[in-house]
Amino acid sequence: MEDSSRTEPEDLGQPSRRAVLRAGLGALGAAAWPLAASADEGACCPRRIAMPAGVQPVSLSDTVRGNQQAMAIAKRSRLAQTAHDALLDIARSLPDATIRQITLEMFANPNSRVHLTSSSPGDKATVRRELLEAGLISDRVPVEGIFPPVADPAQAPQAVWSAPGSAYSGHHAYPGGLVVHEWLNAGIARAFVEHYDRIYKFGAPPAALDVSTALAAPLWHDIHKVTVFQWNADGSELIEYPIADTGAHHPLTGAEAILRGMPASFVVAVLSAHDAPTTVRSNPSQTGLQRLVNYLRAAAIIARRDPVALGLLERRPDGSLDLAQHPPRIEGHITHLSDHDYVFSGDSMATMIETLKQLARAYGVDPDGSAPRFNLFRNLVFAQVSDMRLYGALVAGGVPGVKAIIDREVDLSQLST
Repeated sequence: MEDSSRTEPEDLGQPSRRAVLRAGLGALGAAAWPLAASADEGACCPRRIAMPAGVQPVSLSDTVRGNQQAMAIAKRSRLAQTAHDALLDIARSLPDATIRQITLEMFANPNSRVHLTSSSPGDKATVRRELLEAGLISDRVPVEGIFPPVADPAQAPQAVWSAPGSAYSGHHAYPGGLVVHEWLNAGIARAFVEHYDRIYKFGAPPAALDVSTALAAPLWHDIHKVTVFQWNADGSELIEYPIADTGAHHPLTGAEAILRGMPASFVVAVLSAHDAPTTVRSNPSQTGLQRLVNYLRAAAIIARRDPVALGLLERRPDGSLDLAQHPPRIEGHITHLSDHDYVFSGDSMATMIETLKQLARAYGVDPDGSAPRFNLFRNLVFAQVSDMRLYGALVAGGVPGVKAIIDREVDLSQLST
C-alpha cells in the first residue's frame, strides 16, 4: 500500500525520469492527485507525476487538422524521414520472423488496437472502472485519458514519423520527434547488445539474450504516442494523463503489444523502459519491479486480457501479483538503459524553446501575441534541425550560432502559407 505522506519523488533517491514525466504534466498546473488503492494488490509507489489541471476538451476536427499539419511538416523533414528509414532497416533485420513481421506491420499502421478492442462507450467505461478499482488511475482521469479520441480506430491518426516524442515542452516535442528518439534509443540498445555479448558472453550458447527483443523493444516502447500526443490545429499537443503513475502512453503501448500478439517476454521488455525489472525485493511496494508489475497490470486491463494467463505476471502466496520472469530477463534492462536520452533532450528542449522566443521576431513571429504562429515556427525549426543540434550550436556559438543554423538550413516557407 502506498504511503500517501510520501509525495516527493526524491525520497526514492533515483534519477529524474519522474521529474521529466512530472514536468510534462505538472507544468500544466497540476497538483497532487488521490490514488485509489485495491485492498489486495495496492497502488503504485510514492507518486512521481501529477494530474493535469482540469480536463482538456478534444475536438476530432481540430486534431485531424493538427495531425495533417504535423505530417506536412515531418514529410519535408530530412531528419524525420531519415530516422524513419533507419528504424525500418532495423526492423527488417530482426532475426525473429514473428517479431520482425509484427513490428513492420506496426510501423506501417500504428493504429490503436486498444480502441478496436473496447469499441463501445460501455467497453471503455468498463476499462476505466477496472483501472480505478485496481488503484491504477485517479478518479479524475477521464475515459478520454485512456482512449484519446480518434476518427477511425482502424487507421492511425497520424504517421509514426510525424508524432512527437513527448509533451509540448518535453523531449523531442516536434513533428518527427518520436522516430528521432527511437532511432537514437535503438542505437544505444544495439551498443548494449554488442558490448554485453563481447564482455559478458550473453550471446554464447545457450544464449541468455534475445537479440530481436532487445533491438525491437526500443522501437515499440513509445508507439502509442502516435495516439496520445496527437496535434491540435494550433500546433500544440493533446494533454497526457497518468496511468499507473506514469504517462498513459506507456501502459497503452504495452496493451498494443499484447493485442498485436507479441510474446510475453517482449511485452515485459517494452514496459521496462520506464523502470528496470530490478531483483531488489527488500521493500517490493517501492521498487522498480513493483512499478513494472503495475504497468503490466494496467496494460492487461486495457487490453482486456488476463496477465497471469498471458504469462506476464504470477500470483504471490499472499494473492498479490509478481513478475512471472524469475530472474528477470536481460532485454528489459537494455530497454530501460537505452531510453535515457530523455535526460539530456528534455533539458535541451526547454532551453531551446526559450532561445527561439528570443529569435522569433527576427522571422516575423510574435512569440507572445500569437501562440499558433510561434508553435508553427518552433515545429518547423525543430523538425528540420532538432533542438539537440541547436543546443550544440548554442553551447558553441551562443544565440548567433543558433540563428546561423536556422538561416542556413531551415525552410520556413510554410510560415507564409
